[in-house]
Amino acid sequence: MKNSTNYVVDLGDKFHSTTRSSSLYRYWRQLHRQQRIFIIVLIALLIFVYFGYRSHSTEPIRNLPDDFHLHREEINKDKEAWQRKRIEENQANKVKVEKQIFFNPTNERQIAVRDAMRHAWKAYRTYAWGYDELQPLSKTPSAWFGLGLTIVDAIDTLYIMNMTEEYQDAREWIAKSFSLDSDSIDKFNSHFEITIRVLGGLLSIYHLSGDEIFLKQAVNLGERLLVNFNTPTGLPLAEINLKRKTASGYRWTSDSALSEVGTVQIEMRDLSRVSGDKKYEDAADKASTVLHNQSKKDGLVPIFINPLTGRFSGGVVSFGARGDSYYEYLLKQWLQTGQQKAVFWDDWIESIEGVRKHLWRLAYPEKLYFVGELMGMSSFSPKMDHLVCFLGGNMALGWYFKKDLTFLLDMAKDLTKTCYEMYAKQETGLSPEIAYFNTDSQLNGQTLSVRDNDAHNLLRPELIESLYYLYFLTGDTIYQDWGWKIFESFEKYTRQTDGYSSINDVRHKENVRPRDKMESFFLAETLKYLYLLFDKKNLFPFDQWLFNTEAHPLPVYQH
Repeated sequence: MKNSTNYVVDLGDKFHSTTRSSSLYRYWRQLHRQQRIFIIVLIALLIFVYFGYRSHSTEPIRNLPDDFHLHREEINKDKEAWQRKRIEENQANKVKVEKQIFFNPTNERQIAVRDAMRHAWKAYRTYAWGYDELQPLSKTPSAWFGLGLTIVDAIDTLYIMNMTEEYQDAREWIAKSFSLDSDSIDKFNSHFEITIRVLGGLLSIYHLSGDEIFLKQAVNLGERLLVNFNTPTGLPLAEINLKRKTASGYRWTSDSALSEVGTVQIEMRDLSRVSGDKKYEDAADKASTVLHNQSKKDGLVPIFINPLTGRFSGGVVSFGARGDSYYEYLLKQWLQTGQQKAVFWDDWIESIEGVRKHLWRLAYPEKLYFVGELMGMSSFSPKMDHLVCFLGGNMALGWYFKKDLTFLLDMAKDLTKTCYEMYAKQETGLSPEIAYFNTDSQLNGQTLSVRDNDAHNLLRPELIESLYYLYFLTGDTIYQDWGWKIFESFEKYTRQTDGYSSINDVRHKENVRPRDKMESFFLAETLKYLYLLFDKKNLFPFDQWLFNTEAHPLPVYQH
């Protein structure tokens, strides 16, 4: 290798000459004069540095200036004063939380739903306590996050249903056993899922109960979740190891899902409001700004995005898996901030116009409206996930605040009717995960069809959510009746001896083939929305509360 350094002294050849018995003195004499001078100076410098270091490192502290300790004390006092000031500012900025009071069920339908919740909770408490979810067929626990997911995700449902004994058990576990440092969480998990289910659950129950232990745990969790926002764009990475406080993208792709980067803002903003520390909201706002500034097709964007560059990829547009809650949160962020940040409304209403223009279709022969997908940003696919059924309630909620936009309510009603037909047309009365619609008016076949791989039901809440909104926004009891029929089907085909299970086939009531899994969102969302749907009054007025995408109620603020 060529040496490009001009100050390297090469003594190799001289010390390895063939005259090995010669004295060092002889070779010293053979060195050029400049080389000898350089070596002498170098040795002298090393000796000077060594003894200088020793003398200073062993110098008694009493030889320091007389006012050294005073200066250090002043620095420490200034640091302590700054920390106190920051704590005081945070306390001053914290919103005041008022404990909410809930009573026992008021009618037979609510009583039945609470009994279902008690049945699900008892099974989890018996066979999976402290683990993430229950496997109801094998009666064994299932580990995912390592955070007692079902407890944290469902505790606000227990509180709302006034299940006081079960609530106290859950509260004690969160206070004493919820840990971000245990070996069970030493792995990478979804930043998005932890945010909506765990952080959302802790914030919700804090707002409902006023118990500071939930705020403490939420702040500890939020502090660690912030690491995922440390990217060039401010968009969060997909995965996090909470124990090691380390963020990561997926190992098989550089992209994240649209919903993963666009459905964490409500929780982080609320955490700032209740803690008084603005850094969480700042992270949320930066991510929202990046998404707002991207180019769109009539408000529609692909379902994949690179969080390091902020660039979309793939060309698939969907209000189902990987895209749904991004659009949901546009409207809800506008509501959360007191309708003061018009950018959220503008982006949301533009996306609804995009739906009308590109995704809204009529299925034949029954003339049911549905929301399809775009492939390559242009080619229409008549596929609709059950996840899309949230959109009926979302549009109805938007109409509530802008009632001159009557098309929003019309679309909400039409889509919700179609979603109900996805249930009613199956032998079990339960919806498949995905349906395909016939858009050819000349064909006399089925309006919707279900493929073998899409026939499962995961106890999802999206239609129940929309029924809840539409009932309280229109007063039409048909939405309650539809909800009751769906609940009866859940009871008949998914209830097990212990808990509830997903099923593999909604088309054949004699062979539903249960799955060994009870999703935490069945307790956190599905049963909660059913319980709220059957109440005489809306327990969470829409101008005061909003629900995150995991059905955790959070307050609306003035700005």
